[in-house]
Amino acid sequence: MKILRFVLHLLQMGLLYGIYLMRDLYANHLGFMRNVSFYSHKFAESPLGRQIFLLPLVLVIVAGWLAFKKRTIESFLLLSMGLFFLGWQVGVGLEQIPIFYLVSGLLFLIFLLQLLIVLSKKGVHHGVFTRNY
Repeated sequence: MKILRFVLHLLQMGLLYGIYLMRDLYANHLGFMRNVSFYSHKFAESPLGRQIFLLPLVLVIVAGWLAFKKRTIESFLLLSMGLFFLGWQVGVGLEQIPIFYLVSGLLFLIFLLQLLIVLSKKGVHHGVFTRNY
């Protein structure tokens, strides 16, 4: 299981690097920029695009429940990632960042990988924040 968690952490780092690559692609390739702009505005106008902030809200609730149940460093990291994702969805918009939905998708994938890491770990008895009686 430690190898699986290590691989998942490497995938998370790769997705963080993917955010940089998307920004670079958007800045340097006109065709990519046109497609991203068209589909981002089309998605923003859709009913799902207007309600997308509900997804990180649900994820924060799930992460809070897992942090309360498991009490491990990974679950608290999951909660902080969920809060960051929620802040990203509420505080930043398509007007400020043209690749907003691409970055949101990558943040969602990073959150899901962290969720897999949390679910693969043991519960409270093996956590960092527990007392040994």
